[in-house]
Parts: sequence; structure tokens; C-alpha cells
Amino acid sequence: MKRDIEQLSQGTYDVLVVGAGIAGACIAWDAAQRGLRVALIDKGDFGGATSANSMKTVHGGLRYLQDANLPLVRKMIYERKAMMQIAPHLVHPLAFMMPTTHKLMKSKPVMQAAMKLNDMISFDRNQTGDPQKELPNGHAISRAECLELMPGMDASKITGGVVWYDAQMYNSDRMLLSFILSAVEVGAHVANYVQADGFLQDGRQIEGIQARDVLTGEAFNIRSRLVINAAGGWTDGLLNAVNGVATKTRFNLSVAVNLITPQVYSDYAVASTSDYTYKDKNGVERHRSNMLLIVPWRQYSIVGTFHRPYSGHPDEYVLTDEAIAEYLNEVNTAHPGVNLKPEDVLWHHEGFVPMEEGGDEYDGIDLVREDSIHDHSSEDGVDGLLSVVCVKYTTARALAEKVVNKALKKLERPSINCRTAVTPIHGGHIKQFLTYLSRQIADAPYDLKPPVLEHLVYNYGSAYRQVLKYITENERWLEPLPGDSDAIAAEVVHSVRSEMAVKLSDVILRRMELGTGEYPGDDTLEAVADIMRQELAWTYEKMHQEIAECKRIFKRVEEKEPVAAL
Repeated sequence: MKRDIEQLSQGTYDVLVVGAGIAGACIAWDAAQRGLRVALIDKGDFGGATSANSMKTVHGGLRYLQDANLPLVRKMIYERKAMMQIAPHLVHPLAFMMPTTHKLMKSKPVMQAAMKLNDMISFDRNQTGDPQKELPNGHAISRAECLELMPGMDASKITGGVVWYDAQMYNSDRMLLSFILSAVEVGAHVANYVQADGFLQDGRQIEGIQARDVLTGEAFNIRSRLVINAAGGWTDGLLNAVNGVATKTRFNLSVAVNLITPQVYSDYAVASTSDYTYKDKNGVERHRSNMLLIVPWRQYSIVGTFHRPYSGHPDEYVLTDEAIAEYLNEVNTAHPGVNLKPEDVLWHHEGFVPMEEGGDEYDGIDLVREDSIHDHSSEDGVDGLLSVVCVKYTTARALAEKVVNKALKKLERPSINCRTAVTPIHGGHIKQFLTYLSRQIADAPYDLKPPVLEHLVYNYGSAYRQVLKYITENERWLEPLPGDSDAIAAEVVHSVRSEMAVKLSDVILRRMELGTGEYPGDDTLEAVADIMRQELAWTYEKMHQEIAECKRIFKRVEEKEPVAAL
């Protein structure tokens, strides 16, 4: 996968996707797989904005049973199974636990009934052909078992608990990148750090975009018969550049924050409710109740998700120390035994998700439950433009299928069946994950130790030997990088040569798992930067600039720097 700006300016595409988050990545893959000429761009790195913020869960919609929204539950169950099948190295089962209380809707009998109903609705969940992906039936646990798992809870409020099974992404950044690599493999042209500054427009017809290479400042045009706006929190800002599109809000901004801490619970993702009182803007005491999760992930816990409305520009959002303290107070109310402190927060992920109109800081917000597609031909009389609003990582593939179906109709192309639910993505050609992993460890290419091979297979799947091919060029790239990771130097070379990493932060935060949980350390940054210096012909001054920029990203809370697309 090479960054070729000149290629983007040549000819006319069938579909140009603006925004390379999870929605844009899935749309590009589906469209290219169905034979369309596709381009995908992002003003930052691939998956560098909201898609970098995730609880990593791939859930089957259990929460929507309370709304009796069975079609949505079935959709989530189907997509969970599809993700485990097409990315078996990246998506794995995870047990969840929630205490039951004396409240009717959270009582043990009601929750047990919900578990049984969920198992019935997900009757086909284990039809993957891989025993490692099997999700057992949900079940109840005793009060004593619950309190042992969640020490510090008020025993008088707990009646027991329920356990159910969903899935989790080992590496959501590589999941997104694998969709993009898959799109490229079937002909898509992609580029990061390309800004859409405006639209090419002839009357009421959109004919492409006015683009700018963020790295060089070079302006150029990309022509396309159909432009798909998948810019996430920047959706409405992009539409402001279109003549004739109504200036209404299609993406009501809310901020979603997840905190990374040392591991709290190791065997279960634990859900509990934070019930607390606060004073609103008029000094009136109010009650708030939020469901918060503490999810085991690698050697960490992901704590959240915390949702707040946001009315500013997406590029100007700042996560403050005060907000983190508020979030910790909230989670400590829900999970009193954990007693998390500010110094326990190793890193944080934040992004924008759409909320329903009318939410505010004091009365709370309601998140949009389902994805949406806006056809500006019917909504505004502007042809050649679609906007999509994706609300869940789990349903991005299904949204892309609908978008491409609509694109084929608008382009007057024959209907072609979507195959993305059953086609393995890049690295996903594995029938049974544990069997495949065992064979690779037994083969021990280059005498690599089992922890290193496990790291490579979990991140790259069946494509991990593409990383190792560089070792024949330089045996030193077999060496581990500084720090606690099992990563090797060849991964950095692979990131630059085959995965379009052009900045140090691209590698640290999104190509490799080095900085996704916490600051990886000065030695790691310097080692990675030095390899990139040699690969990209950086000057030493440029290398030190990249190191300084990466350090600022990890220190931006203290320095109160805006969180832009990375």
C-alpha cells in the first residue's frame, strides 16, 4: 500500500470516500470488492480520530432487548459473528458480568430471563466453524460469587449476578487498517493526510473534491461520480462547503471518553451502574444513573464509556484533568472497590458519537441507536453526494453494505451481491485460530520465541510472514524493540513500506500496539524514529520533531492542547 497523490488526481472514480474511520474503511472495501473504482482519503491518519476510541467490544445487542428492538439485536448478533469469521485473529470471545439488585428491571429473575431470551435469539451465534469462537449460554451467579468478583460493593444492594458472552477486538486499530488493506488488494486507491477543502460542483451536481496534501500543502482535484461523506464528527463541517445543502445538523456532537488503567478485573468485563446526585446549572439537585464498564484488554483495563454533549468545533476539544477527575468519581461510584485515582490513568481514548437532539450537560443525553444514510439528491436537490452517520464499530460493515447498494443504484450499475460478511479481511485467512497459532509457534520461523509469534499472529494474522520477509534484508530487524512489548523492528519497516505510515505517531498509535495503552517510553520512541528516519530519509532535525510531536500527544491533557485528528 503506497501513498500516491498523483494517482488520485488522474481520471474519474466511481466512488470517493472522504473519511477513513471504520465506516469509510468498510465502504471502500465493499465498493471495491463489488467492482467500483474507489478512492479513500482522510485529513489525518487512517482511523486517527473517533475510530481510535473504542471499548474494543463487539457486542451482540443485549442492551437493546430492554427496548424490545429485536431486529437491531439480531443485526448485532449477525455482525458479531461476521467479525469473528472475517477477522479471527483480531476478534475473540469475552465474558461479561453484571450484578443483579433489588430493582425490578435489574433483579435476578428478570436478568435471567433476559439471558435465556438472548441465547434463543442468538441461536446461530456459534456457527463459525471455529471452537475458539464459541459463546456459551448466559447464566446467573450467586451473591457470594458476585461479591468475590467485585469486592467493595454494598452487599445489601446485591442479590447475585449474571454472566453472558460477547466479543472483543484485540487491536481495533489493526482491524480498521485491515479493512483498508483489503480494499487496496481489490483495487482501491487510498491516501492518508489528504484534506477535502471544498467540492467540485457544477450547479446541483457534485463532481469531486478540491483536495490538499496536508504533508506538502499541494492542492489538487479528485474527480468522482459519487462522493461519500464519512467524516464522522466533521460531517456537518464538510457539508458547509457544498452550495445548496441545507445547514441543518446531521451529526449532533457528543464526546465519548474511555480511560486506560492498570488491569482491575482479569476474567470478566464488569458492568455496574453509577447512581449519584449532582447540582444542575440552577443549583437544583438532580439524580444521574449511568452504566459503566471495566473491560480487561491485554494487560490493561478500559474504563467507560463516559458521554457528554459537545457544542464546539471537533478540532478544539480538550480532555481536561477536571473531566478525568469527574469520570473517576463516577466509576468509583459504580465500582467502589476499585478506588481509581488520577495517577492510575495511563492513557485515554476520546472521540465523537452522535446524540439525539436536546441533550445537555445536566439532563443527560440519549445516543443515536442506529446508523443513517443521507442522500442529498432527495434531501437537498444536490446530486452525487451521500453522507453517512455510523454509530457503532460493530455495525460499520452492515452500514457499508447499505451504502454501496445505494451507490450502485445511483451509478446505474447492475446489482452485485455483497460478500463482505463472509470474505476474510487482510490477515483473516485462518479457519481455526488456536490451531493456526499452535502451528506457527511449532514452526518457529527465524527461531522466534512463542511470545513474539503470538504477538505477531494476534496483530497480523495469516499475513504475519509479510512482516518477517524484511529480515532477509537486515537481520537486525529481527531484534525486539526497547520496552515491555514483544514487538520487533521489522514491524516498523513494514509499517512504512506496506502500510503508509508517514509519521512517528502513525506507527506508535495505530500500526503497532506500542502506544495504545500507555506512553511506551523514550527509548521506544527513539528506536522507532531512528528506523523511520532511515526508511523515509528524514534529517535528524525531522526525526527529533517527530519525537517531540509524539511526546506532546501523550502529554496533551496536562498541556491542555486540542485533540485534533492524529
